[in-house]
Amino acid sequence: MQETFSIDQTFFTGKEAFDWLMQKSDQLIIVKFVAPYCPSCETLKPVLHQIAEENPGKLHLVELDMSEEPELAIDYGVRSAPTVVLLKQQQTLTRIVGLKPKKQYADTIQSAL
Repeated sequence: MQETFSIDQTFFTGKEAFDWLMQKSDQLIIVKFVAPYCPSCETLKPVLHQIAEENPGKLHLVELDMSEEPELAIDYGVRSAPTVVLLKQQQTLTRIVGLKPKKQYADTIQSAL
């Protein structure tokens, strides 16, 4: 089933949304690789959502489950969850591995915008 996405959306989930964004968006794409039973992934979720809400119209946040999309994790060199990968125009800008302080995410994202 084809989902309908909007370039005005901020939050996305899954490979179909990720592939669509890679084709359509020229904004910063923040990809959060997560895994089932990952408490750090749950801790990180509201942190990234808050940063995204503070930057309306400037970025997209996509959550990808490594257990459901192992090929994508391998393609982006992701070996552990959570890992955050910042992409712009199909280029990897940087990655943050593991759970870090909010300021580190905020500063890294701001410098990429």
